[in-house]
Amino acid sequence: MVCWNSDERYLLDLAGRGVAVVPTRFLEPDGPCGEEDFRAADALRHARMLLDQGRSVMVQPYQRLVEEGERALVFVAGTFSHAIRKGPVLTQPGVIDNDRVPHPDVTPYRPTEEEIATALAALAAVPSSGSPLFARVDLAFDDARKPVVMELELIEPNLFLGHHPQALGRSVEATAAEARRAAS
Repeated sequence: MVCWNSDERYLLDLAGRGVAVVPTRFLEPDGPCGEEDFRAADALRHARMLLDQGRSVMVQPYQRLVEEGERALVFVAGTFSHAIRKGPVLTQPGVIDNDRVPHPDVTPYRPTEEEIATALAALAAVPSSGSPLFARVDLAFDDARKPVVMELELIEPNLFLGHHPQALGRSVEATAAEARRAAS
């Protein structure tokens, strides 16, 4: 699961299993890279630099409704725990700001049933024998206002435990239960 989730190509796996994800494709160093793949000249230059270094490039269309906020749904031991909404990170086209706040304007959020169903579909598609101890499913809305997975964080997510009163307790209980199970 760690290897699978550490390569963003897992988004292709999720889509192949019927999960609604942001349309994603990869450009490879030995493949084509054209202007039609990018909205901005800076992005095209950056992609070509990465490809010239022998690295792959992930390409996704801009999801304009992310400006309303990205939703992060947190699951503990396969069960929905809590959610937050965070503001957009990249707010100025063409500006690369490595010192930006990674999760601006975080507020508690109550997801819809459709958002929870989309997140659960992503978790069900994880190639694992059981539910991850913790997971964060980041969602945005597509142009039809349907939730799509932007990212599935299984190996080192910020779980926003301070943004829900029971979140830390749930996490501690699930971790202790998993430790007891592993020890027996």
